Amino acid sequence: MSEKLYETIEISNLKDMLNKTKNIYGEKPAYKIKQEEGKYKIITHKQAREMVDALGTALIDLGLKNKRIAVIGENRYEWEIAYLSIVCGTGIVVPLDKALPENELESLIERSEIEAIFYSKKYEEVLTKIKYNENNKLKHLISMDNTKNTDGIYSQVELINKGEKLLKNGNRSFIDAKINNKEMSEKVFWRTLESLVTPLQRVHILEGMKVKIADYLCWMEIVK
Repeated sequence: MSEKLYETIEISNLKDMLNKTKNIYGEKPAYKIKQEEGKYKIITHKQAREMVDALGTALIDLGLKNKRIAVIGENRYEWEIAYLSIVCGTGIVVPLDKALPENELESLIERSEIEAIFYSKKYEEVLTKIKYNENNKLKHLISMDNTKNTDGIYSQVELINKGEKLLKNGNRSFIDAKINNKEMSEKVFWRTLESLVTPLQRVHILEGMKVKIADYLCWMEIVK
C-alpha cells in the first residue's frame, strides 16, 4: 500500500462535511465576499454552518420538508448556503441553469413540481409571473438579494433570522434530519426528472449542477 502524501478528511455526506469543517476550521474564512472600495466581508466556516442550519430550519417550518426546491443565479455564497440548506435535511434540490430561456425555465418549474425557488435579482420579474401560472406548484419565491420580506417574496436573510429564532426555541427538525448516503436527494430527483424533460433541458440542468457542485467541493481544499 502506498504511503499517504498528506492527511485527508473522510466524509460520508455533505452534512458530515459541514460538521467537520466547522469543527476543524471554525473561525477560519470559508468565504471572502468583495465589498465596495476593495474591502472584503469574511464568513467563517462556523458562520456558514450556522446559516445552513438556520435556513434549513426555516424552510422546514414553511412546510417544505421533502419538497422540491430550486436554486438559480450566478456564483455567490448565498447560492451555496441555499443549496446546502436543502440537501442537508430539508428536501430535494433542483439546480437550474442561469442561461435557461424563460419558456424552458417555466416548463421545468412546472414539470419538476417545484414548490419554492431561491433566485438572484435578475430573475424576480419572470419568476413572479411564473408563480401565478395555475399550471405549476410554485408557492414560495426566495430572494438572495432582498434584505426584507416583501409581498409574496421571502428574503433569504430574513429566513435565516427566523431560523435562528426557531433554533433558540429548541427546533431541531433540520439539525436532527438524517441523510441517506446511498440516495442523495439530487439523484433521486434526477431519476424522476429523466422521464419528464427533453434531452436539451437535461443538458441545461447538468450544466447548472456541474458548476455549483465544483464550487462547494472546493471546500475540501481549505487552506489551514
